[in-house]
Amino acid sequence: MANKIVQQEEQHCTVTWLLSPWFDISLTHHIVGMNLDSRYLKKGELFVALQGAVTDGRAFINTAIDAGASAVLSETMDSTLNGHIDFQSNIPIIHIFELNKLLNAIAMRFYFPDANLHGVTAVTGTNGKTTIASLLANSYMLLGLQSAQMGTIGNGLYGQLEVSLNTTLDAISVCHKLQQYQAQGAQHTIMEVSSHGLLQGRVAAIPYTTAIFTNLTRDHLDYHGTMEAYAAAKKMLFENFPLKHRIINADDLTGQSWLIEYQDAIAYGFHASANLPCKSYFKIEKVQYLAQGLVFEFESSWGKGTIQTPFYGDFNVMNIAAVSCALFADGFTVDKIQEVLAKLTVVPGRMEQYSFKKQQVTFVVDYAHTPDALDNALKALQCHKQQGRIIAVFGCGGDRDKGKRPEMAKIAEQGADLVVIVDDNPRSENAQAIVEDIKAGLISPENAIVIHDRKQAITHLLAASQANDIILLAGKGHEDYQIFGDKKVHYSDRECLSELLSLNNNMQEL
Repeated sequence: MANKIVQQEEQHCTVTWLLSPWFDISLTHHIVGMNLDSRYLKKGELFVALQGAVTDGRAFINTAIDAGASAVLSETMDSTLNGHIDFQSNIPIIHIFELNKLLNAIAMRFYFPDANLHGVTAVTGTNGKTTIASLLANSYMLLGLQSAQMGTIGNGLYGQLEVSLNTTLDAISVCHKLQQYQAQGAQHTIMEVSSHGLLQGRVAAIPYTTAIFTNLTRDHLDYHGTMEAYAAAKKMLFENFPLKHRIINADDLTGQSWLIEYQDAIAYGFHASANLPCKSYFKIEKVQYLAQGLVFEFESSWGKGTIQTPFYGDFNVMNIAAVSCALFADGFTVDKIQEVLAKLTVVPGRMEQYSFKKQQVTFVVDYAHTPDALDNALKALQCHKQQGRIIAVFGCGGDRDKGKRPEMAKIAEQGADLVVIVDDNPRSENAQAIVEDIKAGLISPENAIVIHDRKQAITHLLAASQANDIILLAGKGHEDYQIFGDKKVHYSDRECLSELLSLNNNMQEL
């Protein structure tokens, strides 16, 4: 056991053993962990110095060695230096060509030396990732199976999430977290996987069992450049991993092309059927929109049934369909799946309802921050509204894709009776300039209300609302901050509404 990782109180291995699949080196140095950040490095850890887009980790090698690093992996873009070793204060610095592409595999070897990671599902797509991941994790728990979740709203065992800065963690942290969750008893882990995470190799060595594709609509073009490049990044999940199950949206144009290519896939959607060139299908039929949620019937390769949920909108019908397919793929029956899905709870910040009984008005908090997501959210509310107005409250982030600003304005104007423009995360941009970009997409900009402060907008709308109004607060969802310049300021639509709801209820009791 001297060279292999020891997983007792402390986990450790030699650098020689860790790198042996790729390099024939002989070093006796032991490592007890892996770290990308010299500020948090612990004595005995392996420091990984990547050439980042903003910060070059190689500039902190000296700091890491002073902090007690037992060895260093340093990224090089010179292939002739691949495997070359320098020493500094008797600490080996191993140069690895394009280390970022190999790092996840190295981390997997460290954290899972016996290659015993199991039960990991990946969810990718523009919209719906968080909801599907959360509902699937919830479903497994209701089925008596411990589950974990990793993504936008946090990472951890279901119901015990810790805040996450990115949808997909870095190549080391993702492996460390997976190891922790499995050690804590997780039998299933559901991960949101972003296009950035796929392209940057952060999950390149994760042995996913199941992959779910939600949809592909405009987002992240500031990073990818074109929709074609964006689609190619998402497709990596279905091409580069040893999947047992591919679950693909049959209503999405990109998904339709993939279903032709992957004939072992499971198709889901309103247009899924036995006639598609794929292994299995889940077809949505006869949706009923109720004040309390949805009821829909389905036909599938596993049988027919009816599902009742507390959710709003066709897109949530699609999310439930994707979750159903994952459960069917795991061998659960129609009866058991119907029973479990009826017990699911709403995901924080995803079409989350706050009802003010005194004013007879409902606020709905959603993360919708893309044209397609905003369109879907408004259409969902139109299906469920009885009387009253639909009011769309939204903004757009600064230093991001400017092209979607007028597009979202057009969608809001078409789908709502009143448009209210607020700040999202202005970042380095002038907030009013963002508003003007948004208003450029409106046919009647004079009818839109501009209230930069989100809390003021909510307070104003609560006071000015009419009976049966439904007010969509789009863009922030679960987030509890806004970014102005380079400062992150605490703010939450959900907290604001909870405070107003509590105050409102207390006043009713007086």
